[in-house]
Amino acid sequence: PVKVHRGRQIYDTINMTLIQPKLWDKEAGKGAYWVDFDWGEAARVGMEYIGQPYSGAYGFIETEMYWPLNHQVSPASESLKCIDCHTRNNGRLAKLTDFYLPGRDRSLFLDGFGIIVIIGAIVGVIVHAGLRRYLRRKCFFQKESN
Repeated sequence: PVKVHRGRQIYDTINMTLIQPKLWDKEAGKGAYWVDFDWGEAARVGMEYIGQPYSGAYGFIETEMYWPLNHQVSPASESLKCIDCHTRNNGRLAKLTDFYLPGRDRSLFLDGFGIIVIIGAIVGVIVHAGLRRYLRRKCFFQKESN
C-alpha cells in the first residue's frame, strides 16, 4: 500500500539523468533557485556540489514516487490504524497475496517461534537481573568479611 506522488522534476536532457538543483542559500547570487530563480544556475551549482556531470541543457519530466502509506497522511483523522490492514476480517490488504502479512496470515511455525523468542527474552531479563543481584550481594558480603 503506497501513496503515489506525481510531479515534474528538472533533468539533464543530454545525460538523461535527474538533476539535484541547489534550492536555498542565505545570500543571492550563489545559484540557489528559491533566491535567484534561475533553473540553469541552480542545476549547475547543485550537480557540481554532488559531483555529478551536468551538460548545461535541462528540461522537465513527469515523475512518480511511491511513498509507504504510513507517511504523508493528512488530515490525521483519516490516518489508518494497524488493524485496518493487519486483520483476518476483510482488511484493506485482504486481496493481496504471495506474501506474509502479520495479523492476517497464519504460520504455526512463525507464531510458535515468535512466542518462544518473547518468552526467552523475558526469562533472559529475569535471569540476568537475578544473577546481578545475587552476585552483587555476594561480592558486597565478601568485602565486609575481609
